[in-house]
Amino acid sequence: MPVIRRLARILRDPLFVFCLLGAGAFLLFDALAPETETLLITPALRAGLEDNFRLLHGRAPDADEWAALVQQHLDEEVLFHQALEQGLHLVDARLRRTLIDKMRFLLADLPEAPSEAALLSHYADNLERYYSGQRFSFRNLYFRTLPENASTLLEELRAGRELDGDEGFWLGRDIDRYHAEVVGNVFGDAVRDALEAMTVGEWAGPLASPRGWHFVRLDAEEPAQPLAFAEVREQVTQDWAMAQRAASIERRLAPLREGYVVREL
Repeated sequence: MPVIRRLARILRDPLFVFCLLGAGAFLLFDALAPETETLLITPALRAGLEDNFRLLHGRAPDADEWAALVQQHLDEEVLFHQALEQGLHLVDARLRRTLIDKMRFLLADLPEAPSEAALLSHYADNLERYYSGQRFSFRNLYFRTLPENASTLLEELRAGRELDGDEGFWLGRDIDRYHAEVVGNVFGDAVRDALEAMTVGEWAGPLASPRGWHFVRLDAEEPAQPLAFAEVREQVTQDWAMAQRAASIERRLAPLREGYVVREL
């Protein structure tokens, strides 16, 4: 019983009650206080910040400037973590795409230099990608505005009569071996599509372009031809490297996909 009486006296002691309340307040403050994180200024980070400063100013930062650099880096870290906590990377389409592209870059292995045999094999397996474009040679009769007698002009041209159009078309009258893509860019789709459907010696028109109206006679057509390996070796090398990186991404994505289930609503 003496122990119980002493314990009762302690509990009634105002000093004990004060200490108990103080300890409780401390524990409550500690529980409610936000967690802090330590921003480590590693030698690599310091070197990077200083190098960026030198690129802009041509010298090392002084003490005040270094303090400002550290503060700026801290602010950026805070803003970055706040963005993640608010899920901006989930709702911002451009930011989401940037992160996806970055992860693809990190997942892709840097391929070793390909052998000649590997390049030739890639060239042969993808030959449809290495073709020269279709080319056209044609006579171009140009008018700034649509002629009132357009149908009569076409009949006369098809009958073999030599006619003059308006002056001033920058490519002139005789267009020699122009790629179909270039014809489409310069003359428009109507001229390019007409040339693709015509036979050699045939006239067609009037055809509208961004610059006016045209009657065209197809003089020669060169179909698309496969390019020799030597002509496209650099492109084949780039395509091979891209294919290797895509394959490495696929290898690393495959096991990650197993952690997801697709459910359509």
